[in-house]
Amino acid sequence: MKRRIFSIILTLTALALALLLGFTFYENQLLKEDAQNYTKQRRASMHQIEEMNNALEEQETSITDHKTSIADKDAYIEGQNAYIEELTAQLQELMNQGQRDEETDASGSSYAKDYPELYSQREYDLRNGTRTETGKKTVYLTFDDGPSDLTPQVLDLLDQYQAKATFFVVYKENKRYTQYLSEIVRRGHTLALHSYSHDYKKIYASTEAFLADYDKVYAWVYEETGQRPALYRFPGGSTNAKKASASGIKAEMARRGFSYYDWNVSSGDGSNLTTTENIIDNICSNVENFSFPVVLMHDGPGKEATLAALPTVLENLKNMGYSFESLNEYMEPIQF
Repeated sequence: MKRRIFSIILTLTALALALLLGFTFYENQLLKEDAQNYTKQRRASMHQIEEMNNALEEQETSITDHKTSIADKDAYIEGQNAYIEELTAQLQELMNQGQRDEETDASGSSYAKDYPELYSQREYDLRNGTRTETGKKTVYLTFDDGPSDLTPQVLDLLDQYQAKATFFVVYKENKRYTQYLSEIVRRGHTLALHSYSHDYKKIYASTEAFLADYDKVYAWVYEETGQRPALYRFPGGSTNAKKASASGIKAEMARRGFSYYDWNVSSGDGSNLTTTENIIDNICSNVENFSFPVVLMHDGPGKEATLAALPTVLENLKNMGYSFESLNEYMEPIQF
């Protein structure tokens, strides 16, 4: 009987152990499946997050490119608006000057229309636009913002017409461009100053800032050519200088013996939208409106339209009876 009971107990114990082992194995299988499912879900989530990150990066790149495009367009529009404002100011000044000329002469005299022959030879020449005693019609071509790759080609065209001009230069790092300074002088043209930086905000900040800029461009020209220029042109013209500093700049530069020149005939090539035909028409249609025509052109980078227009301009003006001379410090300057 005891053996029978002991056998039953062993059997039950074995059965319990079997059940326990079976339950443990089943639980382990469940845990393993759960782990595998979690790993799959985690990988799927990470892949989805990675795709979302890539999409966000693409959107950020697109937004950055769009902002850059908008900034470029805004800068172009701002430049065009500044150019239009400059031309508008010049036109207004010319209109005002014309109205003043109708009412009085330059000295404020009420005798402007009386005794028309009672003038010195110098003043007579000035009023008749010759600036010389030859009686010839003379036009004064000026080129701003060079030297550049266009400058040698401009010089060659001028030589073909035995024409002299005035070059208002801006400092260049390029050594090849620097060599063109001496070539301008060698060919008999006038070398004049335009600025070192051509940065309106810097040079017009004060008289001191303007002098500092011009001291550097003057030293550059003197070092390269041995020339001491006596003429200069305000970047953008004298009306572009801030009113707060303009009078001080003009007075101090005059004290140092410099004369500044503006212009009364604009080729319009300050805008890159101006065509070769526009340039030809702007010059040839307007020179005869002035007894002492000073023409604004540019030989700086990107002014291929000006270079293309120059042969026709020279030919037309020659046929109109003009000779071409350069400016000098002994002339009465054209100023806005």
